[in-house]
Amino acid sequence: MQQLLAFIEQRLHLIVFALLQVICGFLNFSLNPFQQASFTQAATAVTAGGNKISSDVNAYFDLKYQNELLQDQIATQFQNSTIGTLLVAGDTITLKDTSRRPLYDAVPAQVVYNTTFKANNVFVINKGKNHGIQKNMGVISSEGLAGLVLQSTANYSTVMSLLNTNMTVIPNINGMDYYTKLLWTNEAPNKMRISGINKLEKLKIGDEVKTGKSSMLFPAGISLGKITKLNKKPKSQYYETEIQTATNFRSLEYVFVIINRDIEEMEALITEND
Repeated sequence: MQQLLAFIEQRLHLIVFALLQVICGFLNFSLNPFQQASFTQAATAVTAGGNKISSDVNAYFDLKYQNELLQDQIATQFQNSTIGTLLVAGDTITLKDTSRRPLYDAVPAQVVYNTTFKANNVFVINKGKNHGIQKNMGVISSEGLAGLVLQSTANYSTVMSLLNTNMTVIPNINGMDYYTKLLWTNEAPNKMRISGINKLEKLKIGDEVKTGKSSMLFPAGISLGKITKLNKKPKSQYYETEIQTATNFRSLEYVFVIINRDIEEMEALITEND
């Protein structure tokens, strides 16, 4: 105890000086609005920087999770189709035919703009020519068909939505292609109609409508939706058929662009035989 008192006595002037510095600093801060503002601004900047870093980290891991989830869901779509097996390399899924030869690539993209309330709806994705995307490439969601690429810039593409009066898809029901039209009637963003199916066809509510083999843009077997209405119109030989789209366009966030590796060769062959 005596040693402690001796220590304090020897350094009393230093201790008093330090206490006075603390008191002066406190008074200067509390009575000086400029100092308060500077401190608050610095604290806010540090907090904002920390929040941004946290937000960026969360966004990175969320996007990574979404890509992984989407890959799994797209893989399911492909496995339900009638073509071959899958190969996942990085972000890209490659669909092989039955001879194990690569046939389709599926390039992931994020939807950055989307409309669902117009007669001719489109959406914009964050992939373009730099990623191998070109006009007339098919686009699918984790749930089913989404649209067709209209045009591309270096890093973005505009896609004609399935909810577009200019979109034409040949539907396949119960394994049979129907050479009729799947129509967007601008009634609701999840409803479409199929015209021209004969009443003699054995269809029922709940039948799944898929892409057929008549298109080179999409793999066969990608879901378009399910039949929700099937009426026999009086004095007509055709059904009045309504489907609910497989893709939920109002919550569309991530898609895959389908690249047919053999499309030029296939188109050239068809042109020769026209």
